[in-house]
Amino acid sequence: MKQAYRHVVAAGQMLAKGHHNGIAGLAAVMHKNQAIFANKLNPNNDANQLTLTEAAEITDRMQSPVIADALASLCGYVTVPLPEGHRSLRELSREFCLLAKECGDTGGEIARAEAPDSEWGEQLSPAERKRIEQHLRRLLTVGAGMLLQVG
Repeated sequence: MKQAYRHVVAAGQMLAKGHHNGIAGLAAVMHKNQAIFANKLNPNNDANQLTLTEAAEITDRMQSPVIADALASLCGYVTVPLPEGHRSLRELSREFCLLAKECGDTGGEIARAEAPDSEWGEQLSPAERKRIEQHLRRLLTVGAGMLLQVG
């Protein structure tokens, strides 16, 4: 297995270990041989390879984007969750505009926090980093929902 792909298998292994009864439990519900399945989820084992269908089933059963995130990173992408529930383009547009304003306000706070004369100097606090991350994730989610409707 190419070294570059080991993180994808490791992502599947981590998910499987989080299943009720771990890899053995997931193998049982997927109707897979436990030993072979464990080998497929071992990034250091070249004898058995995880298939795309198996990776998709793990993703579906675990309802986790971890494998998709690992695959997306191979080509310089990230995954973004879609907004929950069905919302109209108008509703999403309003939310996007409000979020963009919040992000702008946060950006202003960041610029002030990073100013050489601020008490933080050029460092952002963990709370500021967390707030920035939350704003950006919400903005991306709503933006992705809009993109699906206008695309």
